[in-house]
Amino acid sequence: MMGLLAQTNAHIREAEQRHRQVKELEDRWKRPIALIDALLENLEELNLRGQKRVPLAYEARLREIVALVPPDPELAETVANLKVKIGIGKLMDALFAVEETLFSQRYGSSFDTESADLTSDLFTAA
Repeated sequence: MMGLLAQTNAHIREAEQRHRQVKELEDRWKRPIALIDALLENLEELNLRGQKRVPLAYEARLREIVALVPPDPELAETVANLKVKIGIGKLMDALFAVEETLFSQRYGSSFDTESADLTSDLFTAA
């Protein structure tokens, strides 16, 4: 009897460990995307109010995003544009590019331009 109980406990511990690993992986992707989305919303509000440059107050938030983005040579130049005192539009473009890369790394490319017929104006669902 004790053998079955020990075996069941071991299975439960293994399942809990796998669950923690999956959650950690998901959080690693969700956190930077959530921060980017919140920052994009704030930047859009500033843009609508007519502000041209990113305020210095956003520097800490940008540093946090940069720290959370996994190192990627493809993103190096874009991440370098995550700074204050630049145009709001330029920062928004950089944030969208980082977010798009994170999505494609996590979920794969959503649209394969190499295999698609781009000469047609119509796209069909497969």
